[in-house]
Amino acid sequence: MKNQILKKIYRVVLYLRLSSEDGDSRESDSISNQRILTRGYLDGKSEFVIVREFVDDGFTGTNFDRPDFQEMMRYLEEGKADCIVCKDLSRFGRDFSGVLQYVERILPQMGIRLILVNDNYDSNFPNHDFITLRMKSLINDIYPADTSRSVRANLLAKMTDGQCVAAFAFYGYMKSPEDKHKLVIDPVAGAVVQDIYHLKLKGYSFSGIAEILNLRGILPPLAYKQLYLGQNLKTGFQTKGKSRWEATMVRRILMDERYTGVLLQGRTTTPNHKVKRIIHKPEDEWVRVENAFEGLIDKYTFMVVANLLERDTRKSAGGMALLSGLVECGDCHQNMVRKSPDSRNYYYVCSTSLYEKECTSHSISEKRLIPIIKKCVQIYIAKIVELDAVLRHVQTRSVPKQKILEADKILQVLRQECDRIMKIKKNLYESYCEGLLEEEEFKAYKKTYDEELIQKEAAIKRQQEDILNLSATMDRQQEWMKRILLYKDIEEIDRTVIVVMVKRISIRADKMVSIDFWYEDEYERLRSLLENINQAQPDAVLASFLEDSKEGGDRIA
Repeated sequence: MKNQILKKIYRVVLYLRLSSEDGDSRESDSISNQRILTRGYLDGKSEFVIVREFVDDGFTGTNFDRPDFQEMMRYLEEGKADCIVCKDLSRFGRDFSGVLQYVERILPQMGIRLILVNDNYDSNFPNHDFITLRMKSLINDIYPADTSRSVRANLLAKMTDGQCVAAFAFYGYMKSPEDKHKLVIDPVAGAVVQDIYHLKLKGYSFSGIAEILNLRGILPPLAYKQLYLGQNLKTGFQTKGKSRWEATMVRRILMDERYTGVLLQGRTTTPNHKVKRIIHKPEDEWVRVENAFEGLIDKYTFMVVANLLERDTRKSAGGMALLSGLVECGDCHQNMVRKSPDSRNYYYVCSTSLYEKECTSHSISEKRLIPIIKKCVQIYIAKIVELDAVLRHVQTRSVPKQKILEADKILQVLRQECDRIMKIKKNLYESYCEGLLEEEEFKAYKKTYDEELIQKEAAIKRQQEDILNLSATMDRQQEWMKRILLYKDIEEIDRTVIVVMVKRISIRADKMVSIDFWYEDEYERLRSLLENINQAQPDAVLASFLEDSKEGGDRIA
């Protein structure tokens, strides 16, 4: 029997595998070294004839979904070979249960001889050590799992530190030549992104912007990266024919907050190192780092565009209307649609009353509405200009901060809320002691009010810090004012000016027009702070501003 085994000629396939995912970084694990080792082992052994070589370079051993491994198994099933030679068990595979399934059941049933050179294993000799083989297989399984945990922890640390760990930069940016973990603006693609946002502010639709970009001959993102940057990227979108901008590409760019300088990473994951199924994580689990790189778009512009994307800004045959997407019904808060009985005179009509008949039928003439909006925008800009001058005046004075704290109405309201919550908690405890509340009910209510109390106390602390650091607070508030002040010398109120100033326009059934401006809440907060300052230390300039702003502060036009 032994002589018969020795005389049999085995048709041998060599199996070689390497994957950096499994921590295979040693030189001895390289494909070339595996080839030298396995062929060297067979040299001089006349009973072996190499018929084919199978190589999985860059494929993990934690599963058997490897192209050349599967091809090898089909090759063996067809009877074209009857022996596998591999460097060691880790090259064959790192999945403990899967490896043993092949070594102890599948290959023996097929009559396939397995030789693992470095492990001194040959399935044709019955005296091999099964325990040692199982231990090696278990260690091989644990190693990539430990490597995976280490890699994930390292990536998380880098992401939290604001380092870009993606293989490629997203459209509009490129990897810094000095530091591959830093993003810098791509001057060519970055200018295209800025144009897309500016076109949206002017009122163009997704398809309208795409059409303009195509007429200009601008390459879409994937084609630009492949042809201009030389990146070998793949996509799930159709790429046959001439590359063109599509509405979906424009939409994706306009909704991507990363263009404001926010680094968003860790948005997907996999169950573990063996299962490569992509899991999309909820937004609150993303790794978010503000101001990680220079933004192409400021946060204000992104916020304005996001507001427009939520509204109907379809273009009519006559072009984009000045107030398109901004007008809503003040009663049902649905969009008002622009209609014309004669293609000359236009009216905004409540869409709900027009189609669903669930709101009162009312409309307003565009000729009447536009002058109102333009006038209100001019007044709002003038108010911000005046507020800016008053803040500069206040910063030149010595203001008694303790008196401001005592006069602050917001602090008074917050403290009253804390007192109210404390009384409720006391009543809850008394009700629990008297048996009016079950223990679980008491704990649930207590938890709710404890959390609310913590929030109020934190708000009090922030408000106190803002007043005590008055100069820094005013500087911080003036940041949003700078965006409004860019238009202080504007002569013509066009659509771009309107959309960056106005959040929404509400029309009630009684024809009353109400305008919500961007940063209106911040304006009122500053005005409240100035009231406290004036109460603590009266000032004629401040008093005059507060009186004028009170008279003109109503949103109803």
